[in-house]
Amino acid sequence: MLFIYIFMILLGALPLAIVGRKMWVATKIQKEGTHTNGIIKHINTVRIPKGAWIDRLTIEYTDRATGKPYYAKATVTHRKYKYSDTIDLAYLPKQPAKYAIDSKGGNAGMLIFSILIFLFVIFAVYKIREMVETGQM
Repeated sequence: MLFIYIFMILLGALPLAIVGRKMWVATKIQKEGTHTNGIIKHINTVRIPKGAWIDRLTIEYTDRATGKPYYAKATVTHRKYKYSDTIDLAYLPKQPAKYAIDSKGGNAGMLIFSILIFLFVIFAVYKIREMVETGQM
């Protein structure tokens, strides 16, 4: 039974680990990377089911060392940017295809949600264990 509890806790920690890693990598690229301006080359407007509209951007930026163009993707609020606007982004000099765009706290909601899921799973495992020990289940 202990293995089931551990599995449930690890499964609840998975979203937290994924979001935390993505935020850590983006912060690392922002800190150590080369900052440049990207130009919006394409905007694809999509409607979220039963929700608002969002824009999926294709951004072109150039590696300063080689002059080779690279493309980045971003999802933003509808009509926040228009075609040929510039966006600040950072990329790793040794791996120009790895980039990060400053999200200005856009991942905070997912981080909080992941923490809540993790705490709920820990509470659920505790209650299940308690019920099993007292014979209520």
